Amino acid sequence: MSAHEDLEAAAKDSLLPVMTIQAMHHRTRAIPSPALHNDQQPEEDMALDVSLLSPSSPSDPITAVTTSNRIKLRQARGGGAVPLTKGRRGIRDGKGTMIGTPLRGTLITLGYFALWFALNVYYNIVNKQVLNAFPLPFTVATAQLGIGAIYVSLSWLLRLRAAPQTGKDGLKDLLPIALFHGSGQLFTVLSLGAAAVSFTHIVKALEPFFSALVAALCFKEIFKPQVYLSLVPVVLGVAVACANDVSFGWLAFLTAMASNLAFALRANFSKSTLAVFKREGNDSMSPANVYGVVTILAFVLLLPLTLLWEGVDLQPSWRVATEKLETSTLTYQLLLSGLFHYLNNEVMYLALDSVHPITLAVGNTAKRVFIIVASLIAFRNPISMTGAVGSAVGIAGVLVYTLTKQYYDTHV
Repeated sequence: MSAHEDLEAAAKDSLLPVMTIQAMHHRTRAIPSPALHNDQQPEEDMALDVSLLSPSSPSDPITAVTTSNRIKLRQARGGGAVPLTKGRRGIRDGKGTMIGTPLRGTLITLGYFALWFALNVYYNIVNKQVLNAFPLPFTVATAQLGIGAIYVSLSWLLRLRAAPQTGKDGLKDLLPIALFHGSGQLFTVLSLGAAAVSFTHIVKALEPFFSALVAALCFKEIFKPQVYLSLVPVVLGVAVACANDVSFGWLAFLTAMASNLAFALRANFSKSTLAVFKREGNDSMSPANVYGVVTILAFVLLLPLTLLWEGVDLQPSWRVATEKLETSTLTYQLLLSGLFHYLNNEVMYLALDSVHPITLAVGNTAKRVFIIVASLIAFRNPISMTGAVGSAVGIAGVLVYTLTKQYYDTHV
């Protein structure tokens, strides 16, 4: 080949990328945006065309196309892309669906809370029925954790959900949470077995107080004095309600208070650990999977204590219980109580991922209104007028506390 022919070939090679880019540029500009109703092309679309044709750096060849640019180019050519338009209320796709808006996140969180309330009401009623027939609270609490552990383990083995991936450090972080969860579950079942469901949940309305205390002592989260003062009606209302409750008992009262402390510790430490997993980019440790691992660890921790405390009474108590209820009925209720206990707490962890632990504690208190009313209907437990007024004051105090904390969080 002659020198003249070499020069012509080199010239063609150098012009080919420019000609290709010009053709691509004209083709992408020719496609109108489906989100527009006029003939003028917006500046955002023009910026898209330029980004498709610009090299990733000044030193790169102009013909180099990155993966993201190929995707953008495919979208510009009509490869299944849906244009996004910005509006005052969020981002919409080409079909008008809102994407990633605060309203959507709020609705999802409210959905978690509603499902959590419903599952909790059913769990408390079935759990009380089991305890009335089979009064071994250690065994019932451990069995419910064990049923939850089996449920989540099967979901991982059958690949219904991604299995968690955590090392020794992750398990070390989850171990104290499992201890708080197991002890909180045990204290709650002890209280429910010793008194009426309504009484236990009136006492457990104090959980926001314990959650604020744990946040201050363990995580140095100090709130305004007005926030703490708003908790005074909660404490007074619960005190009045408990003092006038016909089913008052010190065992039920003290174990309910202990469960408040345990669950406040669980919520705050869980929130902190979830943030660590997110920061490390460990997507397998989702809120649901974290609760699954916590349940298994709590069951392992509680099982030896249960066998030591109630192992001797297990068989004779089961025989007496099956004289009151059929074996199949008692077994079915125990399985249901364990399943609904696990599901309502799993949904609670999903809600916790979206809100502050104290907000969760407030939701816990609002949930107790439904549980108290449902238990009064199901078991016809008597409640005095003073007790009803005290309960109403305590729950209204939780609402005042929520509004006060929210105000100082957003305005100060």
